[in-house]
Amino acid sequence: MATNWGSLLQDKQQLEELARQAVDRALAEGVLLRTSQEPTSSEVVSYAPFTLFPSLVPSALLEQAYAVQMDFNLLVDAVSQNAAFLEQTLSRLCSWA
Repeated sequence: MATNWGSLLQDKQQLEELARQAVDRALAEGVLLRTSQEPTSSEVVSYAPFTLFPSLVPSALLEQAYAVQMDFNLLVDAVSQNAAFLEQTLSRLCSWA
């Protein structure tokens, strides 16, 4: 089933309504970030950035991502299990903690 994005993109009012609904849904689903103005407050939040429409990715970049995926996953796993490294690294970021 093909989607005709062109007609939707031409209708500014419909696009604005779609964007409003998407932001409301993101807030309802908990796709949230704390704001830079209130970085320690869980009561002052904004929605996390997202895109309304699929984005084309060049196949060469997609292949590069696939090529490094396993190594990146191993790195993330190793870092997540190194408590001393995490405490030392993150302590500089969290002066309020």
